[in-house]
Amino acid sequence: MYDTIVDSAAASSTSGPQTSVNRRGPNLISLPAGPLWTTSRASTVNSNSDSNSPSESAKDYGPRKRFPESLRSRAEHLRMAPKISHVPLIVPPDPDCDEGSFQMLFQHFLSRSMPSMSVDNVDTELYVSTLLPVIVSDNLVLRSVLALSSLQYMLSHPENDKALKLASTCYSKALSAMRARVALSGTGAQDDRPDCLCAASLMLALTESARGDSTRNHVDFASHVLQSMSTSVRLGINQKLYRNMLRVCMFLRVDEAVETIPSPFTSAQLVNQIDMPILAGHLWDAEHRASATELSEECGLFQTPFIAGLLTIHHLARLRAADGVANIDKDERVTQLLAIEMQIMSWEPALPHTSLRVRQVWTLWRLAMLILLYESPVDGKFWQATRRNDCYESFMKELKLVPKGHESIGVMLWPISMAGSCAQSPAHRELIQQQLTESCDTLSARMLAVVANMLQQMWDGTAANPADDKREEELVIDPSLISPESLQEA
Repeated sequence: MYDTIVDSAAASSTSGPQTSVNRRGPNLISLPAGPLWTTSRASTVNSNSDSNSPSESAKDYGPRKRFPESLRSRAEHLRMAPKISHVPLIVPPDPDCDEGSFQMLFQHFLSRSMPSMSVDNVDTELYVSTLLPVIVSDNLVLRSVLALSSLQYMLSHPENDKALKLASTCYSKALSAMRARVALSGTGAQDDRPDCLCAASLMLALTESARGDSTRNHVDFASHVLQSMSTSVRLGINQKLYRNMLRVCMFLRVDEAVETIPSPFTSAQLVNQIDMPILAGHLWDAEHRASATELSEECGLFQTPFIAGLLTIHHLARLRAADGVANIDKDERVTQLLAIEMQIMSWEPALPHTSLRVRQVWTLWRLAMLILLYESPVDGKFWQATRRNDCYESFMKELKLVPKGHESIGVMLWPISMAGSCAQSPAHRELIQQQLTESCDTLSARMLAVVANMLQQMWDGTAANPADDKREEELVIDPSLISPESLQEA
């Protein structure tokens, strides 16, 4: 973990947008309103739809055509034809990579890596429109993109010697470029460009995840950069890119918040990620600076109401940590749990043109959050054991609706891990293993196999930590290179 990860700025607001939509999921008791997050403008844009239920197949929830037609056509082409042979490139090739390899890796990033990070065309378009400008203008971001693309290409072609060499070389060069950039940051020797530094860190964090690594150094550093930006820098960089980086960073943080996944009879061990509310505060500020039209176009999975709901992990971890150091009154604890329950139950997309695919993934996340909520310890046992089981059964029913080999299984990996660890019936375990193993080739990520093995060992009663077993030698940034002392010496 980076030594420079610090709590920056004063306490930012932990309040996020609250949606007001119809509830779905298991048949649970309605609760009086007890808002945990305040309403933001982003969550109420175009929120006057009659119903937001994912089961409404008669309605068209596809994204509105607000993006340039050329960009939309390109994104749809990438989604529909993942094995395209050519995409016109405007990026100068990496001098350390031959022209043929560069063309192949960059096309692979556009056609496979970007779609694997999104649920539908909306998120893909968002990545295209925000990442391509910084890829063109910054060599560090370009190298980080090539590192992710080459790794996924290698995982798709594990017997190809050239693919193995490209993955090792591109990752090593990306880390070297990151070390050099960090060492020169703050010295005036070059333009720091914190937006590019953060974008590169998030690309390397996704590379870590695809490798199946348990380290999260790059996510930590991206969070540090986002927190440490000056006001002038925040206002000066591309705001669409800035909002998206905050959302992606918070999304990646959720995985770190679970120290031990749950089991049928034990609760998950949660870690309080203290930077999540700080990042959320910066995101709410950025949302208020954006226009309603801009926000209505960002209707993919990472729209602000979804990110606000991720703060549930922070609140649950904070509540459990407080319970460990002080005797919280039972009535007060139950009151707080009820407030969190009400918020999760109303956790739905606020934008009516959110796609059905996004709503389906959203439902899986909501049910997984409810499982963690209902297993909260009260008087030494689960708070609501019956409702926990109901949510689990509802989760498995929703999971059956997900097509095998889903290209965006990566965004469902966390809820599948949380619910899958509670699976007891052979049919449910087989369904989960099929979803994970059949998606490995599609996503080209080792993390799916790591999770599949971890769940299997837990079911067999031999759970250890397979993420740490026989793992490749980790290539990470030397923390000493980004310490304040090192920056001063540089």
